[in-house]
Amino acid sequence: MLQPSTIKRRLKTLLSEFKRARQIWSELNDDGLEIANSLMNIKLQERKVDYSIYWKNDLDNLPDLEENYETKNLNENYKNLSQSLRQIFEKMGIQYTKMKIQILQMESLLEESCESLGEEFTYDTPLYLTCPLETFVNKSGNILNMYTQELNLKKSIISSIEIINERDKIMVMLSSWLNQPLINIEIIKEFEEVCEIEIDYEESL
Repeated sequence: MLQPSTIKRRLKTLLSEFKRARQIWSELNDDGLEIANSLMNIKLQERKVDYSIYWKNDLDNLPDLEENYETKNLNENYKNLSQSLRQIFEKMGIQYTKMKIQILQMESLLEESCESLGEEFTYDTPLYLTCPLETFVNKSGNILNMYTQELNLKKSIISSIEIINERDKIMVMLSSWLNQPLINIEIIKEFEEVCEIEIDYEESL
């Protein structure tokens, strides 16, 4: 029979792994922003080569634009950076897959708890301090849904980079990548604080 102590231990491990995957995702997001910014600059440089008179006023106000406008070099740099960004996206996908597996394991733990200890323990009885097991699983699942939507947005941004060459739209894409609008950071922070308080309470006993 599954014991409460076993559930607590397994859930604690899964929550820790879930948080670690989110942290790695965040680091990758920062790396991806730098690459995406460089890609966008190259796109604007290419436009300046082709339409130097038309773009002069706008581009003069953009920081950090390189002065090397040789088309061959731009194309080569663009190709390399584009590949790097797709590699970042793939690594983010790996972290997303880890999160998905962790949620599946939490859901499996929820089922095992019901079978061994009953619905009252699983859905109503505080596992550590105040929250039952179901609360941890449901909130974790809601967070995963945020990353599901954000991963799809990232894919769309990468595809858009190849066709967008207007300054305003480029700024919107970079802002979307940076701010990750489909991930509610405040909700995640609140959940992490609850987990910390609950688990710390358990360990202090």
